[in-house]
Amino acid sequence: MRPLQRIAVLLLGALCGPLAAAPDAEVIVKLTRAVLKVSALGDEDNLAIGSAVVIGPDTALTNCHVTQHAHTIVLSRGLERHKVVGQRADISRDLCILRTERVLPYPPADIRPARTLTLGENVLAHGYSGGMEPQFARGIVLDLHAAGGSHVIQTTAGFIRGASGGGLFDRSGRLVGITTFLTATRRPAYFAVPADWAERLRERPELPPAPLPGAALWAQLPVSQPWFMRMLEPLAREDWQALTQFAEEWVAAEPHAPAAHLMCARAAHAVGDASRRNDCVERALHAARNDEIELLRIAAWAKEAGLKAVSVAADHGLSRLRPTPRPE
Repeated sequence: MRPLQRIAVLLLGALCGPLAAAPDAEVIVKLTRAVLKVSALGDEDNLAIGSAVVIGPDTALTNCHVTQHAHTIVLSRGLERHKVVGQRADISRDLCILRTERVLPYPPADIRPARTLTLGENVLAHGYSGGMEPQFARGIVLDLHAAGGSHVIQTTAGFIRGASGGGLFDRSGRLVGITTFLTATRRPAYFAVPADWAERLRERPELPPAPLPGAALWAQLPVSQPWFMRMLEPLAREDWQALTQFAEEWVAAEPHAPAAHLMCARAAHAVGDASRRNDCVERALHAARNDEIELLRIAAWAKEAGLKAVSVAADHGLSRLRPTPRPE
């Protein structure tokens, strides 16, 4: 058995479990070569460690907060080192494309749009957790939050410091997200920004590595964060009174957002306001009538809450969006 095959078999053993089926050995071997370690050196020898995913012959995708204070960036795998000479940055979305001086001897990952994911789908996080050796964590897609023309992915595939900039992959090894931030609540939640944001990022000017101004979406003041992020802390505390107020503000700010009306319905249901819940559900279903992901979110919550009529309505909307297979 070759060394890489042996590593893959050991990793597969660690990944097997009741929550998600493990990907096959070929996928594992591919991912071990597609994810690199990032060393970002700033002033006064301040060193940040993270991860990056190869997406082209000489390019890799990472979080900007990994490289934000650096003037020297190096990608590595084992003893191999690759100097970064160019960077395209979107600090708000926390996504940076790094270009190396020479072609990388690693296979690039294919990018899969986040909108094609489904709730409960198996995913695999891979990065240099702790800044040391690369590690895998399996999980599922827990939620999908509309943001910037795509969806921020909430997952149960856990990661820690050093895995920032690592990849979130589907079972076929396609890159769906970049592991970015987690909440420090009683029940930690893990989030990956969508890898398909890289498509627009390629249009930005490339500059040599240098400190970047600004703050990532998750590091901004709450008033500047996406609405779904403002809900995370009260949701973790199950503070439904606070969520009721937040949801009403969200609905007022974004009256056409299905997620806003769904949060309104969830909060009203939790505090026993059936009249407001029903009104919010109706508005959520209407706003989500052409959005498969939002209809799936409504259906999942309705089933959990025991609201059969709402679940049926959401499923009906989904069946309308999904074409019926034609007999051969």
